[in-house]
Amino acid sequence: MNSVRSSSVVCSRLVAIVLCFSLLAAAPGALAADTPGNEFPGASHFLRVAYQYGSVLQTNDFLKGDNQSGEPIENFQSARIEFGWQTDGSKDWHHVYNFPTFGLGLYGANYNNDEELGTPTSLYGFFTWPLARSSSGNWKFNFEMAFGFTNDWQSYDPVTNPKNTAMGLGRSVHIEVGANVEYRFARRWSAIAGVTGTHFSNGGTQRPNHGLNQLGPIIYAKFDTDEPVKVPKRRSGITAEKAWDLTITGSYGKRNLDLAFAEEDSNLAKEYGNQSYPILNLTVGAGYRISYKSRLAFGLDFCYDGSVGDLERIDAFYKGENVDPASSDYLDLGLFAGYEIFAHNTNLIIHLGYKIITKDVEGRLPDFYQRLGVRQFVWQNWFVGLNVRFHELGSADNLEWTIGYRMR
Repeated sequence: MNSVRSSSVVCSRLVAIVLCFSLLAAAPGALAADTPGNEFPGASHFLRVAYQYGSVLQTNDFLKGDNQSGEPIENFQSARIEFGWQTDGSKDWHHVYNFPTFGLGLYGANYNNDEELGTPTSLYGFFTWPLARSSSGNWKFNFEMAFGFTNDWQSYDPVTNPKNTAMGLGRSVHIEVGANVEYRFARRWSAIAGVTGTHFSNGGTQRPNHGLNQLGPIIYAKFDTDEPVKVPKRRSGITAEKAWDLTITGSYGKRNLDLAFAEEDSNLAKEYGNQSYPILNLTVGAGYRISYKSRLAFGLDFCYDGSVGDLERIDAFYKGENVDPASSDYLDLGLFAGYEIFAHNTNLIIHLGYKIITKDVEGRLPDFYQRLGVRQFVWQNWFVGLNVRFHELGSADNLEWTIGYRMR
């Protein structure tokens, strides 16, 4: 894809975003929150649009130039539109996080390689945590996080797209972190400049899955669609009761095997090649809340790995043996410990785990594993979530779609 076409794709997206922005901005009353007659007016709303140009990190051969175009995929352009809420100080967590903002965003990117990589589009949620504010309130230094889902990747195909080892599936997870400086130059207008890092991966649901990582500066224009909240004086000394709780979580995911024998033995490839298997997990965890923002957690992972039977059969085939896997071979037990961060009803979880009971099978998920995910409480103590389970602090094994219950 030539540079002229690349620019036209991004420009067309920007035009569409600006049109949406203009239509929404023209009717601020329709988006305005009701304003109760007390010191907390309720959240105000805003729109942000952004453009980014940055670098694609050269983490696999496909990105380095081993692709059909023969050219490295080194840069990207992206555009996005976001709708958000500004907290008003009516809740303790507003003060703890220095009156954060949050919202939903729509993102589109271009890599100058539509034929092999596609033109991905993401829908995501974001959270902006002001780390520092000026006394006038016009300047803010922010930390940002975003988590969502991406579609429209041009996925790997052994016939039509055999070089794309970055994206094995047309869908992926979108994970982003960044920092920026925000300046309010008019009553409802702000300019924002910063840098973000973004990771795309399907979490091992379909291989090959080397993923894609990118980094670059970003600029925003922000418009408050109704009267912006004037944040109150920040309360200090907000604490939470230090107490124990128990969580029970069930999860489901898929593990895909991109097996080397697929190119070595046609019979094995026909029977086992590129198969997906269920990964089921029951987690029982105890937690101790150490602050308003965080909790320590530890517990047990009971796991069923549906790939183990075929991994045993493949190993036995190469050894000239036959094997009939036992039901217990599919099971393992792990211990985990971790740290969890709270922001109202949303939790970010970081766990480290190690299997203490497992059968040694060539190709099985590693004994030492890590888990990074998001948990959202949806009704009382019930929650749903999505985790990425990985090993070696970065190599994804599978996604975990979760549902669970917390007992205080």
